[in-house]
Amino acid sequence: MHDDAFFQKYDLGGVMCEVFDDLPGFLYFVKDCDLRLVAINRRLAEKIAVVDKQSIIGMTDYDYLPSHMADAYKEDDLWVLETGKSIRGKVELVTSGKGLVDWSRTTKTPLRDAKGEIVGIIGVTRPFERGVSGREAKEVLGAALQLMHDSFHENVPISRLAKVSHLSVSSFVRRFKKHFDMTPKEYMRHLRVQEACHMLVQTTKTLAEIGADCGYSDQSHFSREFSRVMKESPKQYRGRF
Repeated sequence: MHDDAFFQKYDLGGVMCEVFDDLPGFLYFVKDCDLRLVAINRRLAEKIAVVDKQSIIGMTDYDYLPSHMADAYKEDDLWVLETGKSIRGKVELVTSGKGLVDWSRTTKTPLRDAKGEIVGIIGVTRPFERGVSGREAKEVLGAALQLMHDSFHENVPISRLAKVSHLSVSSFVRRFKKHFDMTPKEYMRHLRVQEACHMLVQTTKTLAEIGADCGYSDQSHFSREFSRVMKESPKQYRGRF
């Protein structure tokens, strides 16, 4: 159970929500120790296709998200509550209520009362903006990222990505993982899935056609890789949206 007085005292559902609504693309949420929503900003409500954001206050992720997504968020939430540590800038694909996915960075941190006791979780998801933060990262990885986004449907060798970055393969992979928390290969896999999600929702192409357009060898390969990232099959994803 959460302490209503505590959340009201710090106005976590009022002024804080308004602050994050003024930041383009930012999603803001607060959960209590039972993982029930205490506050969300307007933009998050729109993202999950909820007309009245107050209508889901007190609910958990399982009440409005597919179970496989709720499971993933719950795992992170429990880790924050149990360890008292923060998850900062986790790179992930976030699905909107319309079935489209975007790259985002999510930060979750424990919310403590005046005594230092954990009373909930406060989280922010911000746009990934197709790149990395920081001048050094953009200078070093910018060319490789552009190539990856332009040629995600091809099997671009890591050696080529390293070459356009003027790095050895080992240095390129190390720096890439530092900024993205995933390998270049995993990033490419997510790029393909991102495009596949859009095509599943926005076109009437068959699964085989979408798989081919996104660079998969066949429909079976497409379904297997899509399910690995999205935790459901392409057919199930299309059916939901």
